[in-house]
Amino acid sequence: MPKYELNVRDYIRILRKRRMIIIVTFIAVLVGTVIYLSTQPVVYESSTTIKIEERKTVAGLLTEWILYSPADIMESETKLIKGYEIMKQTALRLGMINERSGLDKINGAVGELQGSIVTEQLGGTNMIRIITKADTAKRAMDIANSVAEVYMEENLLGKAKQVKHARQFIEEQLVSLENRMKASEVRIRDFGADSSDVRLAEPIEKKLTEMQFDLAEATQRYTEKHPRVVQLREQIVDIESQIKGFSGKEIEYARLVRETDVNKKLYAMLREKLEEARITEAQKVSDITVVDPAVEPGSPISTNKRLALIVGALMGLVLGASLAFVVETLDTSISTIEDVESMVKLRVLGLVPPLGKESKKKKGIMEDIREKLFPAEHSMRESDDPIYLIAHFEPTSTAAEAFRNIHTNLKLDPTQKTILITSSGPREGKSSIASNLAVVMAQSGLKTLLVSADLRRPSLDKVFGIKRDPGMNEYITGAVGLKEVLNGIVDIMVGEMDFDDIRKTPGLDNITIIPSGRLSYNPAEVLKSKEIKALVEKVKNRYDLILFDAPPVLPVTDASLLAPSMDCVILVYEIGRTSREALVRTKIQLESVGAKITGVVLNHTQPETEAIISYPYYKVRYGYAPKESAYKPSVDKDKAKMA
Repeated sequence: MPKYELNVRDYIRILRKRRMIIIVTFIAVLVGTVIYLSTQPVVYESSTTIKIEERKTVAGLLTEWILYSPADIMESETKLIKGYEIMKQTALRLGMINERSGLDKINGAVGELQGSIVTEQLGGTNMIRIITKADTAKRAMDIANSVAEVYMEENLLGKAKQVKHARQFIEEQLVSLENRMKASEVRIRDFGADSSDVRLAEPIEKKLTEMQFDLAEATQRYTEKHPRVVQLREQIVDIESQIKGFSGKEIEYARLVRETDVNKKLYAMLREKLEEARITEAQKVSDITVVDPAVEPGSPISTNKRLALIVGALMGLVLGASLAFVVETLDTSISTIEDVESMVKLRVLGLVPPLGKESKKKKGIMEDIREKLFPAEHSMRESDDPIYLIAHFEPTSTAAEAFRNIHTNLKLDPTQKTILITSSGPREGKSSIASNLAVVMAQSGLKTLLVSADLRRPSLDKVFGIKRDPGMNEYITGAVGLKEVLNGIVDIMVGEMDFDDIRKTPGLDNITIIPSGRLSYNPAEVLKSKEIKALVEKVKNRYDLILFDAPPVLPVTDASLLAPSMDCVILVYEIGRTSREALVRTKIQLESVGAKITGVVLNHTQPETEAIISYPYYKVRYGYAPKESAYKPSVDKDKAKMA
């Protein structure tokens, strides 16, 4: 694709040119969106909200409130709800598994529940919402409520285990402490009977005992660096320094008294905590409460189908436009008139719009899409499509004016009488151009001879409704003379064309046609015969212009054999048939045999609006093998206009 600056007109041209890609992509994406939406399962959603109270500490765990962080606990609880154990118990409650289920089935049920549940903390509160999704409304409600219930039960079980362990620990400590306390009391009693002087240190020892007890209590509440702990340790050090002067017995006695008092106080405190633990264990109050239980949803949740369709349609348009520009970038064909003239160094003689649009409008949309997507297959299937003499039947149309414009741009002088009309590949409209151009020249008063030099797949006999033979093949081989192969207005009138159609516009009386004759099995040998040059010299003296409708250049050699003996050559270039390389190769091949190429006619295109679609000639099976097919004349008056 030639590189040049694209403007708005170029973008519009590309979009129009690749409109079928955009339409097909748009329909495909839209249909895919509809199918996707239709296959989405029905989903119901339900939710329950639970509240988590601050956990209470037991058994002397007084430091828990110092480490308590609501945000951390709530985040942990949202993850804990979806934990394996709670999901397993929920699956058991819902009947998804039983006690005898295998591990794989249990894991599958747990994974299914975890995938259908979402937990989220409500803002900065101590509440959590459990959202569940299921294929039925009742199941969504049951899952949400079951998860909340199982979570509450697991919380109670965990709390009961904690309280039980704390109670058992306190009971064990009480038994041990009671034994130590009894032993201390017995030793004090025995010690006091032996000596009465040891009681002098009792007040100081008592004070020391109280401080040590206060220190023990403070260390449970505060850290070692707390001012209260530091102060108590300093006071204990002072008192201990005071009693250093006592005798060993006094110190031993004071130590026993102090130990006994501490044990008594600890025993009393543990008894109190034991009762608290028993009360807490008996209460069975969960820290979890249900704020909003799940209810059965009235309708399923679903995506906004209208919005999804709009998004799908927009994506289809964007993707289609993107593909259109990608295809245009990869296109090897010539896009504009300027590119044609720059690439092949030939002037563009004119633009011929599509002919016979009325018949194309009758095609279904699928046929039109098939034609756009598979142009080669379509062209081969419709290889016998009729050629419309628009210059005769619609002389005031835009297309007829296009042929008159080509005639004007040729700028023929009296020495240029023979014109060869050919193309690079098949189905580019060379016969249509030759027929209509001959009619335009005849309408201008020029005596015109139209020669069907296509001895492989001729069509001019069908265009004008005349007999195919005798024709050029018979004349070259010497079977008939020149007079027998010339078909004038009388032959046209007695042919398949209606008299009213002949009278439609003047000019057909200035046309003489030489049909192809019977199809030859070796057309190249016929066309390189010396009789061809003799024929050209004969007709030059009798006609103002002689037009030769020749086969394409690249598939067969026929046009290259005729071109050197012609005064000028016109290349027909139809949209969607030829790549730039093929067009350049055609020019090189014709110039190599000495042809005088006058210019290019762009067929089936619109000025500055449509571009040319890539159609490499070497990928097309031309199908120009000799083919005998009898032309069956049509009785229908309308069909007589079409050959």
